[in-house]
Amino acid sequence: MRLSVIVAAFNEEHAIGSTLADLHAHLPAETEILVVDGGKDRTGEVVEGWTDRLPGLRYIPHPNDRGKGHAIRTGIREATGDLHAQFDADGQFFAKDLLPLVEPLERGELDVVLGTRFATGSGRDADAAWSRSLGNRVVSGWASLLFGQRMTDVLAGIKAWTRASASAIDLRSDTYEYEVEIPCRAIRAGLRVGEVPVDTRAREEGESKVPVLRTGIRVLTATTRFRWQS
Repeated sequence: MRLSVIVAAFNEEHAIGSTLADLHAHLPAETEILVVDGGKDRTGEVVEGWTDRLPGLRYIPHPNDRGKGHAIRTGIREATGDLHAQFDADGQFFAKDLLPLVEPLERGELDVVLGTRFATGSGRDADAAWSRSLGNRVVSGWASLLFGQRMTDVLAGIKAWTRASASAIDLRSDTYEYEVEIPCRAIRAGLRVGEVPVDTRAREEGESKVPVLRTGIRVLTATTRFRWQS
């Protein structure tokens, strides 16, 4: 099964090069990598410099970008692989975890796989912000309660799903709510959702664009909405 990796980027010129180097080192050459870029910096120039080394690399300018969820939806629409994965552009996750993430999909055991930083076998950077960890645990706990399935890390920027699952989920969110929308709508659709431990590190390049408190409230509200929204 061919894998398409969707990398949503927004002004990541300082981080995207090391992210592509990591993908190059750990994925088969035939892997499709789609960088969906909604920013206005030199991200596109850096990506273009990698096209000779990554034959499956595609740069997708996203000038009317409405948020990360919008970029991921564009990536899903453009992807040609049987399996899809999302991978953050900021270097906080490790490409070595992508193939273990998609293995349950290849074996036909799961339809959607969430990377988790909070399960046995996960590795988490000691410098990671405690406020983000706490907020993630609150959102994950609330989603688990509402949807009747334990999930420890619904907001991790590393997930995978089958092409058929993407159609069944019918992702709609434009912003960060999409992270929790994926597992919530998958469970409602009767899809098999599971988790695989992943490692993470504190961001080394660039700055986060996510306001923690405001985003957390929006995501909690959206999680409640996904429970009953058709």
